[in-house]
Amino acid sequence: MTLDITPGFILLEMAETVQIGKAAQVAGVSVDTIRFYQKLGIINSVRRSAGGYRLFDGEQIRDLTFVRHAQELGFSLAEVKELLALREKHHVCSEVQSMLKRKLGDVREKINGLSRLEAELAMAFRSCNRELRLKREIKHEDCCPLLTKLDRTKGCDGDNHVPNRRKPGDK
Repeated sequence: MTLDITPGFILLEMAETVQIGKAAQVAGVSVDTIRFYQKLGIINSVRRSAGGYRLFDGEQIRDLTFVRHAQELGFSLAEVKELLALREKHHVCSEVQSMLKRKLGDVREKINGLSRLEAELAMAFRSCNRELRLKREIKHEDCCPLLTKLDRTKGCDGDNHVPNRRKPGDK
């Protein structure tokens, strides 16, 4: 069998096949992942040996590698399936560009959301430290400003602190 693994390329003579374990190793995925892709129809069913083993040729391993790379770029399995179908057509660059543009927009939206979350968490951390410095008699065990804020109560100094929280000395 001729199996040459070079960066980004897999060459397997079309007449030759490998079993699922070797196909998984070459494509950089698990055996369970291959079975899952087949169940979803992302990867076509394969031939089987006389002993019932799944056999994969170079084209199928290329498809497995394609799926893995597309997922690494953040494409969902539904999008990967669409990309695989587009790969079989001619003059589809504009369709692929459209998918890339949507994916890039999604990534930018996630980055913006994460930036907002980061700012909110940093503000909560600063607020917590500030409140603890201003109210030195309050100990971390007695009241946490963030937990109080999350409970949407009036604060630690009133009777409306975290419900059902044990006070020091309670049994």
